[in-house]
Amino acid sequence: MDRLEGVSSGDWTGPGKSARPRKLDPRPEDEPIRLWAHANGYLVNDRGRIPAAIREAYKASQG
Repeated sequence: MDRLEGVSSGDWTGPGKSARPRKLDPRPEDEPIRLWAHANGYLVNDRGRIPAAIREAYKASQG
């Protein structure tokens, strides 16, 4: 008996969860925001979520 009762082995992903991380396709509207942010001194990654504050600043600059 190598396993302790009630202790997870850590290999179960649970119902409905994939073992692989989900890859999200970049939204096409994100690229202009990233370019604008870089040109205006904001620090934003080339991938991933764009912070709401940067999205709001971009919107404000457009109108």
